[in-house]
Amino acid sequence: MLAPPTVPAEGGFVQLTGWGGGEPEVIVPQAAEVGFNEIIVWNSDGDYLRRLVGVGHRHGIAIYASLSLSDMSGWRKRRPGIEPPLQAMNAEEDAALERIAGDSSKGKSRYQYGGEPFQPIEVLTTPLLCPHSTGVREFFEGQICDILAVPGVRGVAFDFFGYRNYRCCRCARSVAAFEAWLRRQPPQPPEKALERFSLETLVEFTNALARHARSVRSDAKVQCHVYPVFLPDPLYGNRLDVDYCGQTAAWYFEPFWGPEKIRDYSRVIFGQEKKHFSRAEGVALVGVYNRPELYPVKGPDRLTQELDAILQGGGDRVQVCSLNDVLKDAATREVFRRFFQRPRP
Repeated sequence: MLAPPTVPAEGGFVQLTGWGGGEPEVIVPQAAEVGFNEIIVWNSDGDYLRRLVGVGHRHGIAIYASLSLSDMSGWRKRRPGIEPPLQAMNAEEDAALERIAGDSSKGKSRYQYGGEPFQPIEVLTTPLLCPHSTGVREFFEGQICDILAVPGVRGVAFDFFGYRNYRCCRCARSVAAFEAWLRRQPPQPPEKALERFSLETLVEFTNALARHARSVRSDAKVQCHVYPVFLPDPLYGNRLDVDYCGQTAAWYFEPFWGPEKIRDYSRVIFGQEKKHFSRAEGVALVGVYNRPELYPVKGPDRLTQELDAILQGGGDRVQVCSLNDVLKDAATREVFRRFFQRPRP
């Protein structure tokens, strides 16, 4: 159920976070000039993070490093010789994967790449580790320790924390965990039970890692983007015990979301942000992908409409993915500069 209508956040936006990366000496000054407060990178290399933190400090930008269930290279680096415990799907979902992977049309027939599906059956083409594996949790705990050992890193961020089929994992360990969980529950319809198990265990997986981060360093901040979509409950993010919970308010691909949907989602993202945890701040994710040879690009008018709708829904914090796609286009930079740039303290 949607939260009651809200008014635009007093004073406008207070935080702009960019998912991206690149050469610190190039990316950070450009990001600061546009109005970014934070950068999240998909890179946990200590030397790189130290460079990034140093440049970020000079420009008033906080730095986070991201963890991802899609991080196969990180797994192989930390677990050489051990096969990654991957999620599994059923035959119908595997067939959808084969169809999507073989679609070479521009825009892949409006495939949404982990967002709310447009096609009747969509799955994520990227392989994901299984959150029901204790080895995966231990893998991330090690990454968190290494990231937070870098002086000045603000915290960690979680991305690709979800299910490849947007509902559940069907590997043997997940099935066994579900059956054990089900024996402790009152009778309920099987599909509803599987949805509840999948959400509860995904939430606890995320929250356990957030607790671990705070145990490693009490001042560490944790943020995330709820992705890929969990179809039974797309806006479940207020269940996550993180400091900044990014939930999708305006996805990348056509059909672009209308202002009414963006406002409605923003009312939930911000109006219900503290429903479960007082520390949590809601964040609206806006997808920006400047690849005109592959997909229609959101122009300045479209981006202005989306950011206005977030404000009208009571929003005050935005994540953008990707930072690099904002910075590469002058007109896109100008839109974000108009909404976010302010004198630095």
